[in-house]
Amino acid sequence: MYRIARLLPAIAICVASLISFSSCNKGGDSHEKPGNGLKKKWNFAIVKFEELQQTEDTERGLRVGLRDAGLVEGRDYEMTSMNAHGDIPTLLTLFDKAASGNTDLLISMQTTTLHTAVKRVQKIPIVFMVVANPFVITTVGQSDSVHLPNVTGVYTMTTFDRMLGYIKECMPNVKKVGTLFSSLELNATYYKSQLITAGHKHGITVETMDVSAKTDVPQAMTALCTRNLDAICQIEDNLTSATFPFIAQVAQKFKLPVFSFVNEQAHTGSSLVFAPNYFESAREAATIISRIMHGTSPELIPFKRINKFNLIVNTTFAKAAGLSIPESVRAAADSVITTAH
Repeated sequence: MYRIARLLPAIAICVASLISFSSCNKGGDSHEKPGNGLKKKWNFAIVKFEELQQTEDTERGLRVGLRDAGLVEGRDYEMTSMNAHGDIPTLLTLFDKAASGNTDLLISMQTTTLHTAVKRVQKIPIVFMVVANPFVITTVGQSDSVHLPNVTGVYTMTTFDRMLGYIKECMPNVKKVGTLFSSLELNATYYKSQLITAGHKHGITVETMDVSAKTDVPQAMTALCTRNLDAICQIEDNLTSATFPFIAQVAQKFKLPVFSFVNEQAHTGSSLVFAPNYFESAREAATIISRIMHGTSPELIPFKRINKFNLIVNTTFAKAAGLSIPESVRAAADSVITTAH
């Protein structure tokens, strides 16, 4: 009895410690619960058709935008990123995996991905990005505010009229430009037609050549450059973006300046880039995602067309092609690069 009496204070201390430890654990668990007024932690699945600079910029902007919206990864959401590496069967598999799992919201990057998403996913909210014009997919919707009930997002709709205006400012006597386009991509066909229309407005003929595989690009580009061109105005699509270094190399051999629509291409061969700001567009998309997480149906969220574009000049590439960038264009540029890399 004496021994038990001596042990009682120690037992009491242990019990108190256990109670305190349990309370601390409960307090620790509370910070793992969703904050920002959310009722649950969300599971996001990002699906990309191909990893490009555009998708990298978009994913970075998305994470910043979610943070700015007060959303904390690990507490309010988990995000998985998947890449089909330009392969349609793989893309189908990724969507089936996302739809059959515990995905709460699907983030679709690129037009090909969105085209597949709306066919295979009907019950999960879809937010799209890195899309030129969602309405080339006729089933998506009729307007920014009339669209599929589970789909919303941000699109770019590049302004070709502005680009051709810059080309004429740099090359007042320009008559003919050329571009490759991926005949298998809806957005590429749309962009090609928009470039031709803008060309007519500015008195510029647009020569086009279609490609359907990356291996077609060097030969197709060589053939295009033999058509008495003054410059290359390379539209943006997944295939030509992935193979742009080859496009630039061939253009350099023919001493043709390259004008294009992806920021990174100002470092890989383009004399002038007029590009959508995908980082900022993703921050816009993050606000849409936040609204959905807080209970707004995608059906009630209009599509948003971004209006932030970057004008970038690379004087080294221009000089190599015999092009002098006028001071007026340099002054308007967001960035002037004086080195090749």
